[in-house]
Amino acid sequence: MQQITKEQLTSLENVARASATSAQDALSKLIDIPVRLEMMRTRVMEVERLTYILAAPQESVSAVLLPITGEGNMGSSVLISSLEESHHLAELVMKRPKGSLTKLDALMTSAIMETANIIGGAFLSVLSDTTGISLVQSVPTIATMQEVVDATVTKLHEGTSKSSVAFEIDFGLKITTTTTTTTTEEIITHYVFLLEVAFAKKLLKALEKSST
Repeated sequence: MQQITKEQLTSLENVARASATSAQDALSKLIDIPVRLEMMRTRVMEVERLTYILAAPQESVSAVLLPITGEGNMGSSVLISSLEESHHLAELVMKRPKGSLTKLDALMTSAIMETANIIGGAFLSVLSDTTGISLVQSVPTIATMQEVVDATVTKLHEGTSKSSVAFEIDFGLKITTTTTTTTTEEIITHYVFLLEVAFAKKLLKALEKSST
């Protein structure tokens, strides 16, 4: 796929910022304390590069696979966080003390998937509104990183990896709590969505058109 233009990248960043604003309201209600969700970085990469990153993580991670449907065979999206930060996020959602969750049980899985649903759903909703292209998030599943690699390869590499392109958006979730002192924590999540090249080009053209 050709290089993304500056205008297309700017439009994608604007979508990510708008979706972060939308998602932070829902996350604040879910966690029951005010939070801020900020877009930190947006980039486009070839799937070969993404597969390398996923296959060789520097630390244990949790990942939620979120299939995308809509206009044709879309692809998949994945929300990735370090295992430690995923545990802490689940603790916040479940109103548990920090460090109290150590195993991925059913309740913790549900909390992480709900968070992924909110972030991924907000992004796709804003992207659909901006481009006029239907993008629908399907039922999520949570898995180990190797399972996610296998799933993305199975779903998107039926032909060749050159038929797909990956979009990565890094979000920072900032939570400020006050007891005797005020503390701000940041949880980093990586939202990646993979699309067939032909559809990715269509999406980028629609993004560029929306900015004019």
